[in-house]
Amino acid sequence: MMILRYQLFLACHIGWKYFYSVQYTQGISMVPTIPHSHGASPMVLISKLYGRGRNVKVGDIVLFTHPIKPQENGAKRIVGMPGDYVCVVSPGKTDDDVEDGDIVKSEVREEMIQVPEGHCWVIGDNMEWSRDSRLFGPLPLALVKGKVLGVWLPWLRFKWFSNPLVEVQNRESKTIIIH
Repeated sequence: MMILRYQLFLACHIGWKYFYSVQYTQGISMVPTIPHSHGASPMVLISKLYGRGRNVKVGDIVLFTHPIKPQENGAKRIVGMPGDYVCVVSPGKTDDDVEDGDIVKSEVREEMIQVPEGHCWVIGDNMEWSRDSRLFGPLPLALVKGKVLGVWLPWLRFKWFSNPLVEVQNRESKTIIIH
């Protein structure tokens, strides 16, 4: 009986160490996909089989070590893989958005960037409140810890994620426009 307990403990340990993990999330950068609540933080289920960017693709949500603050993790959606072109629109206000009384007007910049080899481009679903590749540039795939498989909302239930993007046949270019 005691050996069975140790085997079960060892199997659970190996499973959580090398294959899966559960982590609390905070912040609003992935709302509405990962809801935010001031009362209880949702938890996400991570598959470590996708660590270091193995088999991730555009549309997947990944957990990664933040490239600017290595003590923190981030969870964002991949919108560009190596070789893809992304159109990056910087945060700011256009002339049409500026209202009377606005003291600071930052210029909106738009540029086309090709994602370098060994990197991906990540964006939060709540783009207005997300610190993502528009801030820190292409994310090295080596910093990817795993793929987010689902979210457990303490006040509701578990929600599985699937990649909402569909492969387009006869695609001539790899241009992705991000607003």
